[in-house]
Amino acid sequence: RNLMIDAAGKGEQTEKLSLGCSFSQTARNLEEIVCQENSIYCWARCMSILEEGIPHENYCQEERNLRLDCVNPRNQTYTGGHGDYYPACTASAENATSYPKLPVYQEIRDPDICTDAAYNDFAKTDGYAHSFDLGPSIFMWSVVDGEVNGRLVFDGVFGYLAIGHASYAGGPHDSMNGASIIMALPGGDYSAVTGLDMSLEPNINEYVISHTASAFRHWKEPVSASGANTSSYEIEVVENCFTAIKFKTSEINGIPFDLNGKNDLIWAGNNQDYYAGYHGYGNRGTFVVDFSSGEAYMKRDEGHNQDGDNRNDGNNQGGKDVASKNTSDASSMFSSWSTTSLLAIICISLCM
Repeated sequence: RNLMIDAAGKGEQTEKLSLGCSFSQTARNLEEIVCQENSIYCWARCMSILEEGIPHENYCQEERNLRLDCVNPRNQTYTGGHGDYYPACTASAENATSYPKLPVYQEIRDPDICTDAAYNDFAKTDGYAHSFDLGPSIFMWSVVDGEVNGRLVFDGVFGYLAIGHASYAGGPHDSMNGASIIMALPGGDYSAVTGLDMSLEPNINEYVISHTASAFRHWKEPVSASGANTSSYEIEVVENCFTAIKFKTSEINGIPFDLNGKNDLIWAGNNQDYYAGYHGYGNRGTFVVDFSSGEAYMKRDEGHNQDGDNRNDGNNQGGKDVASKNTSDASSMFSSWSTTSLLAIICISLCM
């Protein structure tokens, strides 16, 4: 699904658009997108130009001798894919490019240093009552004196790392928008044009992700500046290999953890760039934790507590709980049937 959406957004005619279709058929748009007056098609949807301070559709050309287009903060033109885009007056002829990479990003880590053994040693759960395997990361915790003593370990270089309260069930972007989080950054003095200043020290603070806009420029000011106690928050880094954050608190942004019930949490990590941007596919998730019992599972698995699904039952105290990544046969059959059926429906509706 993600591959199809991305390819369609870029205007590509590739095998990605053939998923669910037979032979050489591909999915196609059944209608041309027409935006309302004073809005343009930008980043896969119609965006208002009025909200960006552009009074009417002819303003850019008539008043500024520029063109109205969809750009990112680096004044590059939208061509498709994920990113931070909005309507603007521009003369730029440069198409959007990926963010500049970290000096050492995930794909060029030193394999002789960033070994599985090194990560397993870094991710030891000694001293924590419970842990949950999130895939590329592990969350471990104990409850001590009414507070959550937590550590999130990421098998990735330090672009950013965050964990916190999911916004609410069914919230935008899988409960990301509106989430209250603890977030660690590898630099400071953020600019949407130049990213983080990596000559400055790493920092860790509390933030609230904007309810309406995902890009970091919209919520870059930490709420911890207003008085939250972040003295227990720590960043741990195996340079150019792995990242972790630690905390001991009863709340995030004034929102308390439920120490006797279930908590919807969210995490994300970036191992590519210093723009506090997209986490990339797989480096995020929404999950449920019962801090007291140790039960934990991915939010998508809620209501499917079958043998072998991705849950902890809380019985493995004082060590690393093993969370299987394999679902039960019934769950796997359901997932396979659902995916196949969805693709078949897409093909019936869209193939030509």
